[in-house]
Amino acid sequence: MKRIKVIFKQHRQDNFILNQGKDVLTIYTSDRGLSDTLVTTNVFEILKKRAITPSEETYDLLHFAIGLYVIDQVYSRKAFGFQGWSRYFEIYVPVAKPELWQEIKEELENTLSFLSGDRWILHFRELIKEEKQLKIPEEKQASKIDKVALFSGGMDSFIGAIDYLEQGNRMAFVSHHKRGSEGTAQQTLFGALRKKYGDEAFETFRFWVQPVKKNAPSADISSRMRSFLFVALGLTIANSLDEKIDFIIPENGLISLNVPLTGTRLSSHSTRTTHPYYIYELQSIFGHLGIKNNLYNPYQTATKGEMALNSKNLELLRELNKDTLSCSHPDQNRWRKGGKSGVHCGYCVPCIIRQAAEKKASLKGTVYVHNIISNPTSLKSQSGEDLRAFQLALERIKSISEKSLTFEIMNSGPLSFPGKYELSDYVGIYKRGMEEVADFLYP
Repeated sequence: MKRIKVIFKQHRQDNFILNQGKDVLTIYTSDRGLSDTLVTTNVFEILKKRAITPSEETYDLLHFAIGLYVIDQVYSRKAFGFQGWSRYFEIYVPVAKPELWQEIKEELENTLSFLSGDRWILHFRELIKEEKQLKIPEEKQASKIDKVALFSGGMDSFIGAIDYLEQGNRMAFVSHHKRGSEGTAQQTLFGALRKKYGDEAFETFRFWVQPVKKNAPSADISSRMRSFLFVALGLTIANSLDEKIDFIIPENGLISLNVPLTGTRLSSHSTRTTHPYYIYELQSIFGHLGIKNNLYNPYQTATKGEMALNSKNLELLRELNKDTLSCSHPDQNRWRKGGKSGVHCGYCVPCIIRQAAEKKASLKGTVYVHNIISNPTSLKSQSGEDLRAFQLALERIKSISEKSLTFEIMNSGPLSFPGKYELSDYVGIYKRGMEEVADFLYP
């Protein structure tokens, strides 16, 4: 396996170098618009414009997350990974307090490996400070925001937004978007929420971070590290307000656990972007760094259908759910004759779980390219893989014991750690979630 060496730098005044040859890539994590830049972003422009001033450690975390997201995108797993998947990264990271980060080095490396399936070696070095660096305040000003929440534009984050707004919270919604339908969905939904709850009910922070393809060594279609970037962006906003402000990641429990549907879907198919163990480990790491904001998923033991049925404003959800976007590849439809982007495919894992939830909560109006009930795609085709995997998983669940089912659920990650929920809670959410899917697939 080839070791990929990368130097992160927060700015161009950083003159750190390695002696090992030309195969070392340098990434400047704040965009300066130069011809050789590998990342373009509006993050620091927004922080400056909105006077967002996170703690020193949070600011370092943000730069670190941006760098991780970029290298995840620019190094192809097929070209650089062991057996076309697992890559080996050695990263040199500038931080204000290297000795503090060194204390959580092993835990952080393991957590990143759990998330992405890659091997990570981290070297923390003294930050060479920029002359005009973002000023970190000694004392934070009182905040008018009650909670910060991730807002992806998907069904789950929209339900979360409705629930917290209905409870009278003044919210800050943090989004990351790429070009295309994702950003459009976010804007449409924010407009609808403003119309319902008023301009003063929430603030929005719409970030984008993207690699510059023409300067990249290659490209990869996976985006495991996007989850880490989401968390860093959310914590940056929450921490800049007050360390007591929570950062919420709304995600239904079935997707959060993401138990492999078949034995062949353990690596590339088994994402862990909101897995409870991953969130638990991040909370521990951030706490050691002095970032005290609580990070949690309030829907960890709810199915997507239960989230919808228990919405604090089900009428509003039924009106606007069609504008949310849950599909794994909503822009593929534009390649079809007369097709447009932003349309759910109908056959990917998120689309199948979404349709099951819509049936349970009587949500209508979402447009799907394929109706897998009346006109199923071929199970031998690529578009039929996820449907076939669900069918196999549902058949297998019928015949295995509770103990065996528990071990299957733990294939996606450890669940025996201190927390709010017991192992039985995770088993329960998996069983109810799969029953919800079965009710959709076998009406």
